[in-house]
Amino acid sequence: MNKEEHKMLCPGMDFLLRRILDPDSAPDSHENRTRLGMLEGWTSTAMSLVLCTVKGWLGLVSGSVSLLADAVNNLTDMGSSLVVALGFQWSRKPSDEEHPFGHGRIEAVATLVLSIALLVVGVEVAKSGVVRLLDPQPVDAPWWLLMAVGATVVLKVWLAVFARSLARLSRSHVLEADAWNHAFDVAATLLVVVALVGSRMGWRTLDGWTAIGVAVFIFFTGIKYAREAIDILLGKKPDPEEVDAIHRIVDAVDGVLGVHEIMVHQYGDVKMVSFHIEVAANLTVIDAHHIAEVAESAVETQMEWRAVTHVDPVDRSHPLFGDLHQALKHHVRCDSELTGFHDLRAEGDKPPYGISFDLVTDMDVRREEYRAVYDRIVNMVQERFGNQVNRAEIGIEAPVDSAPMVRRQFVILPKDSLSEKRGL
Repeated sequence: MNKEEHKMLCPGMDFLLRRILDPDSAPDSHENRTRLGMLEGWTSTAMSLVLCTVKGWLGLVSGSVSLLADAVNNLTDMGSSLVVALGFQWSRKPSDEEHPFGHGRIEAVATLVLSIALLVVGVEVAKSGVVRLLDPQPVDAPWWLLMAVGATVVLKVWLAVFARSLARLSRSHVLEADAWNHAFDVAATLLVVVALVGSRMGWRTLDGWTAIGVAVFIFFTGIKYAREAIDILLGKKPDPEEVDAIHRIVDAVDGVLGVHEIMVHQYGDVKMVSFHIEVAANLTVIDAHHIAEVAESAVETQMEWRAVTHVDPVDRSHPLFGDLHQALKHHVRCDSELTGFHDLRAEGDKPPYGISFDLVTDMDVRREEYRAVYDRIVNMVQERFGNQVNRAEIGIEAPVDSAPMVRRQFVILPKDSLSEKRGL
C-alpha cells in the first residue's frame, strides 16, 4: 500500500491487512476487494450478534423499550452484514457458462438488500419513537447500565471506522453503505443514552422525539443506496468523464478518424466497453483490423477495461465530403437537440450525389421529437446542397440507447419542395 492508501486505515489495521491482502495487487483489485468485503462482512456479523445479545439483556433488565428496539436494530445489522459477507464470497466465483462476465453484480444486489434493511430500520425506529411519544413510560436506568450502553457505543464507533476504512481502500459502495449503517447505529444508541439520562431527569418524551429524528436520516441513506444499486443493476448510463477519456484514448490512435457509439457495461468491478471507430475506406482489411486492435489495446491498458471495437470505413476523398462535413458541424452546433454526427458518406462519381450520416441527439430528446429533427436537417441539406444531392439516408440515435436507430431516406429536390421516399 502507498502512503495515501495507508492514511485510509483506522489504527491497528496494518498487521491484519498485511496478512489478508495480496501484496502484488492493488487494494481495489477484484481479489483484494473481495477479501476486504468478506473481512468487513464477517467481522460486522459477529460484532452485531454480540451487541444484539448485550442490548437485549440490558433492555429486559431496565424495561427500556428504546434499548430493546436498538437490540432489534443490531439484529437487523447482523442479517445485513451476513448478506455483505456472502455477497462478496459469491462475487469471487469465476465466470462460467451461464455468467461469462463473472458474478460481480452480486455486490449491487447486496447493496440493495442492505439499503432495504436501512429502510426497515428507519421505519421501526420511527414507530418506536411515535409509541414512546403517545405513551411515555419511566425507565430504570442506573449508572452501571448507562456505562454498559456507552461501551457498546465505543464498539460501534470502531465498527463504523473499520468499515469506512475498508470501503475507501476497496472503493466499494456496499461497504460504504454498511459503514453508514454502523454510523447511524452509533447515533441511535447515543439517543438511547440520552433518553435513559432524560428518563432519570423526568423527560419521558425525549426518547420519542430523538428516535424520529434519527429515523429520518436512516431512511434518507437507505433510499440513496437503493437508487445507486438499482441504477447498476438496470444499467445506468456511463460516467461522462469516462466516455471523454475513451474518446481521447481512441482518437490518439494512428489511423482513427473518429470514434462514436461508446457503450459501457459494468459487472461489479469488471467493465466492458464497445465503440465504433472510423477509418479510411481505402485501407486493406488487414490494416483496418490492426488499427482496431491497437485501439482496443490502448483502452484496455489505460482504462484496465475489456474493450471491443467495430470498424466503419469512411471515404473522405469524395469531392463533397469536406463541404458537407463543415455544414453538418455548423448545424449540430446551432441545433440544441443535437450533440454530434458520425458515419458521414458521400457516393457517386458526379452530381447529383447520394449522402448518408447518423445524428446523435441530446439525452432529453424523445423519439417522438425526431420528426422535427429530420425536417431541420433535410431543409439544411436542401438549401446548401440541393443541386448536388438527390437522395439522403439519415439515422438518428440517442447517445446511450438500447433501442435500434431510427433511419429514414429522403429525396432531395433542388427547388422549394421536399418528399420523403420512405421511413424505416
